[in-house]
Amino acid sequence: MLKLQIATEQDRKEAQNRERRRQCELERRSRIFNARNRKIGVDVPFLERQREEKRAEVEEQRRKDLAFAQQMIKDSNLAVVLEAREREERRRIELEINEYRQRYQRPEDRREFDLNDPEVLKRQLPPRATDDQPVGMSSAQKFEGEDINYEERKKIMAAQKNAWLEQQVQERKAAEEERRKAEEAYMMAIKSRDARASELDKLERECRYRLGQANLRYNEALAAESKQLKQIMKEQEEADNTAEMYNNLTSDMLTENPDVAKSALGKNRAIGFMYKGMNQEELKKFYAGQKEQMAANKAKRDAEDKMEAEWQALSKSIQYEVARQDIQDRRLRRELAKQLMEENQLLAMQQKEKEKYFNEVVYNNMPTDEYYAQFNTTTR
Repeated sequence: MLKLQIATEQDRKEAQNRERRRQCELERRSRIFNARNRKIGVDVPFLERQREEKRAEVEEQRRKDLAFAQQMIKDSNLAVVLEAREREERRRIELEINEYRQRYQRPEDRREFDLNDPEVLKRQLPPRATDDQPVGMSSAQKFEGEDINYEERKKIMAAQKNAWLEQQVQERKAAEEERRKAEEAYMMAIKSRDARASELDKLERECRYRLGQANLRYNEALAAESKQLKQIMKEQEEADNTAEMYNNLTSDMLTENPDVAKSALGKNRAIGFMYKGMNQEELKKFYAGQKEQMAANKAKRDAEDKMEAEWQALSKSIQYEVARQDIQDRRLRRELAKQLMEENQLLAMQQKEKEKYFNEVVYNNMPTDEYYAQFNTTTR
């Protein structure tokens, strides 16, 4: 694979600085090593400048050493505090571990303690110590099918059986008593519910009877009042009809007097209840005005429809433009993301190549004799 070395801005600046220093060195070498043009004496300003630079460098180094020493003191103090905390934490953990071991990991609690118990021989019983007829050390200690503790085990089993039977009897009595109490409580609850239901039913029937009686009395009063009101209204209507017939018979309307319809507010004004209608000329003017109003209304509706259509078209165009812009923005964002990903991949590849170059070329370059021979060959 080819070694790609991509120069950065810092590399270009460093190359320019090196080229400038090399040109200055060549000019100085041609000036100093030329015996004909070299000046006699010492360049005092240059030496002063070198001394100032050296003094500034020493001061900067002293300031850095002081800052480093202060930081080292702070780090040492912090390290001492952290070390003390660590020692305290380790001591606390060791105490907890020892306490846990003493409480939960005692030797006598181990499963194999009987194999490693140093006191096992002291606590060991003689052969067949529980038997009524002990035997010697060289005698057979146990035979196949032999049950030494049969009588004792039988008594224990009988006692345990009796205890179980007694416990079952007590549990059955307690369950029966609990069931009886539950049934009594259930029957009492049913009786109480039935009594409450009959009482509520009785109260409901009584309330319904009273409500019916009140509704009946109220309806009778409303019927009597309605009957009386109808009679009054009938009499008043008959009187009004008689007065209206008399007024109509004697009014100017039935007599068809046109002068009575004229209003005192103007010659074109008329009294509504005395107006007999328009003549032919007035009807023509009225119909012409109606046609003008119809034409104006139609033009107004057409203008409104046209404006509505224009607004709809404008809204659709705006929506289309917004959708197109949205699609374009998404496409642009995808392109930017893709470009950014490619740039990141390129930067990653450059970084890997640079690291590989430094690891394989720069950091593995061992100095040779030629490297040491290049010193003390310039004017510096």
